[in-house]
Amino acid sequence: MRKVLVLLTLLVALVPASMAIADPNLILTATPHRHYIQTDTGLVQVGPRYCDNAGLKDAFAQFHANTHTHNGVTGEIGPVAPGLHNGLESEITSGPC
Repeated sequence: MRKVLVLLTLLVALVPASMAIADPNLILTATPHRHYIQTDTGLVQVGPRYCDNAGLKDAFAQFHANTHTHNGVTGEIGPVAPGLHNGLESEITSGPC
């Protein structure tokens, strides 16, 4: 009985911690554009390729709100990734489609 109780306690504690929760009610107002990480060897395209596939609009909005910038979306709840916007080493940038 004690083993079952410990197992259930672990499951209740670990399952929510392993789930990613997206911003549920985003409204995208940004125009389509590409995202890049600037590295020592140049730019590497990252994120959903909304420019190439309009079906990625929701993924683009989530990426925009939580990784790139809050500009261009409303309804966001998460912070923007601080390590990509601190002026140190690799930074995220954007460019036209």
